[in-house]
Amino acid sequence: MPHAPLPHHNAGADATTDVLATKLRLLRRNADLTLQQLSQRCGISASALSKIEHSQLSPTYEKIAALARGLEVDVGELFSPLQQAGLRARRSVTRRGEGLVHPTPQYVYELLHADLADKRFIPLLTTIKAHERSAFPQLLSHDGEEMLYVMRGTVVVHTDSYAPLELAAGDSCYFDSVMGHACISGGDEDAQVLWICSHTTIKP
Repeated sequence: MPHAPLPHHNAGADATTDVLATKLRLLRRNADLTLQQLSQRCGISASALSKIEHSQLSPTYEKIAALARGLEVDVGELFSPLQQAGLRARRSVTRRGEGLVHPTPQYVYELLHADLADKRFIPLLTTIKAHERSAFPQLLSHDGEEMLYVMRGTVVVHTDSYAPLELAAGDSCYFDSVMGHACISGGDEDAQVLWICSHTTIKP
């Protein structure tokens, strides 16, 4: 069956990049950090940080996690345009195709409930574009834990501690994010998964 692309408008992807750029710039300045200082904290070059702040570079989730760690915020804060003032009766609804779209060379993430800050986990509807392990220069690794549930297609999970694991629609996998990992589509079509990630930087 031909791949049905993740429903979104080009403007949605641009909006996601703009939100990330704006929030990164604001959070860095609020923390009184230069690009060089943040670079030392998160391990991303100052030139790459500058490109992200100017909407010229779309970082991978691993880089987003590193940014959150360097700024000492949760990942969702980088995409939330609004601050939540300590509300604990929150509710958020993301209609089909209306999440914030963040494309990378290997994945297309649709961030769900991006309007909420201070979330304890990050829900992502993800289309896996990579079909070969070689699409990843190296396995990704960051703080936290994650779970993925295969909604469509076949997924092969590569890690640095286990043999490759093949998952079909309806299968799920939970693993520690610090373990090097990468997911590829195992069939002809791009797979789609519900991907939920947590981070140690997220406050309990």
